[in-house]
Amino acid sequence: MSLLIADNCINCGACLPECPNEAIFETRSAAEATGIHVTEGIGVGDGLYVISFDRCTECVGHFDEPQCAAVCPVDECCIADPQWPESKEVLLEKAQRLNPDKHIDPAKSWVKVREGPLAKV
Repeated sequence: MSLLIADNCINCGACLPECPNEAIFETRSAAEATGIHVTEGIGVGDGLYVISFDRCTECVGHFDEPQCAAVCPVDECCIADPQWPESKEVLLEKAQRLNPDKHIDPAKSWVKVREGPLAKV
């Protein structure tokens, strides 16, 4: 499942360099200018950082937890995007496709986002 950045984002930018898939953009229009898709209704007006569902893998295959959520100073800011439910297997395939030259470790994944209080899956 892709993550999204909630409305409580303070635009600190801590998440931007941490994403192994380059799925985070400063604005919706910055993502769209490069042909990257963002969930409908998210980041409208370019006031928030956004995560592309095309590129987000919840850091599955890379880290034991999503790095955006790990570095974010705001609780429950990087949350599950209910419009993009994906299994661990699908996320691993996406990670490999996006990063063909990197080692993708199937043991690296977590479930907190999918099971957290803001998860709507």
